[in-house]
Amino acid sequence: MAVRVSVAAANTIVRVCLLLATAIALGDGLQLLAQGGPADADNVHRFLAGVYLGWAPLFFWTAATIRRQGVLVHFLAVPIFLGGIGRLISFAQNGIPNPAGVFLASALLEFSLSIVIVRAHATALRSRRVAAAA
Repeated sequence: MAVRVSVAAANTIVRVCLLLATAIALGDGLQLLAQGGPADADNVHRFLAGVYLGWAPLFFWTAATIRRQGVLVHFLAVPIFLGGIGRLISFAQNGIPNPAGVFLASALLEFSLSIVIVRAHATALRSRRVAAAA
């Protein structure tokens, strides 16, 4: 049996996920900007810190305006999912850093957020279309 979710509930789920993505982008971006990386890759680490920090306002704005958003939300889920894939590749090549639980939880959160964002937003979009057609 399919569970019916209201547009408001689906939008709230997407909004919360996007706000979590905002916090992750800000936290990781600021940490990476301050910390840098190994000397031979420092410029790449700090460049990516700027990219993370640049994504944060977009995630936040999209969360704030979720009722007006369409396919943009799906596009925003893609870099979150790809970040999780990047973590898994890193784990496979370099092992899981300590504390392992924190890094495994981060990867799980990235995959979960992206999937929940896409599913909840698709539900909201479908519900909007059904309501408009009625």
